[in-house]
Amino acid sequence: MRKKFLCMMLAGAMALSITACGNKKEDDKNPTPTPSTEAQPSGTPEEPDEPTQAPAAFEDFSVKEMMNGIFEKLGAEMPAMAEGSETELTEVYKIDASKVEEFDIRIPMMNVQATELAVFKAASEDDVAAVVEGINQRVAALDEQWSTYLPEQHKYVQNNKVLTQGRYVFLIIGNEEVSAYAENVFLRKFDPTIEEMAIVRKFHNVTGAVITALSEEGVTVDYKEDDKTYTFECTFGEYFYAEGGMESFAVGDTVEITFEEPVKEAENPMKGVAGYLAATAAQ
Repeated sequence: MRKKFLCMMLAGAMALSITACGNKKEDDKNPTPTPSTEAQPSGTPEEPDEPTQAPAAFEDFSVKEMMNGIFEKLGAEMPAMAEGSETELTEVYKIDASKVEEFDIRIPMMNVQATELAVFKAASEDDVAAVVEGINQRVAALDEQWSTYLPEQHKYVQNNKVLTQGRYVFLIIGNEEVSAYAENVFLRKFDPTIEEMAIVRKFHNVTGAVITALSEEGVTVDYKEDDKTYTFECTFGEYFYAEGGMESFAVGDTVEITFEEPVKEAENPMKGVAGYLAATAAQ
């Protein structure tokens, strides 16, 4: 009886030992997680960087170079213009010369054109107001001048733009294309990310064109420039004038032709209205 009791005690101890070992293995498979010592996100987003300012270089340019570039690009779109001097600055714009570091004023040479461009670099930021005041009185004078004369030109004055960036002030008076392009050039000086405005070429007249077709209703000419040939199919305008009379022209003649309205560059043939025709020497 005693031996049987001892055997039962031994078997129970072995069972407890096996159970403990089994639990230990399970614990090894599923260890208790320990807190990480690595830095955790705080949940608050980082403050964004301050907006990048345009480099100061974009605010330091020659107003004369800018104006010359505008005229070179627009070409025939611009009427004949005279470059203003200090007389125009002080007497026409009524701006004290000491208030301006640099300026470029372009005024039309003929009194049938209202187009006018004037750009100023004030001597200091405190002088900008005086420049703007001078421009405003100039615009008021032009508005009065054109209000009873050539409505189309008066519209240009009414749609004037006065742009101010830093110490620079730009007055723009002109047709829609001139106004839009001049504004684009000015603003790109301060923000180089602005896309450059494309200019569609316009033909006001061509010299050295060759007549390829001629009738009582109109004329067709080919005009070669570099390696490209432009074909213009033109009807005769209401006030068309042919130098020497139409009987003096024939297919194959080299001529100068002026269009009543500018002809935009496009695929051949381009349509136009002829206002003037004259013979020229072969190119």
